[in-house]
Amino acid sequence: MEATAAHRVKTIEVRVSFPPSHRPTYHHHYQEHDTIGSVRVAAMEHFGVHEEPGSEYYLTDDRHDDNRLQDGESIGEAAGEKHELHLTLVKDLVQG
Repeated sequence: MEATAAHRVKTIEVRVSFPPSHRPTYHHHYQEHDTIGSVRVAAMEHFGVHEEPGSEYYLTDDRHDDNRLQDGESIGEAAGEKHELHLTLVKDLVQG
């Protein structure tokens, strides 16, 4: 059976950098329905960082003035018509 355009799932190439790390950029292909949160978790594992009290990690979109992306957003929403995303993992210190 032949796949139609309506049934094709778009694959998006995602690259994540984390400036404080000396490790290479995280690179993986995701389907458009995967979430930004799943990318963040995988990138954190790649860079060897973990959630800790007093800080939070999130991803920003390098193309849109480092716009903070929400974990629940789909990769397809973030990419729009593009087939790739270049993101940055950010660690913020939270004052209590």
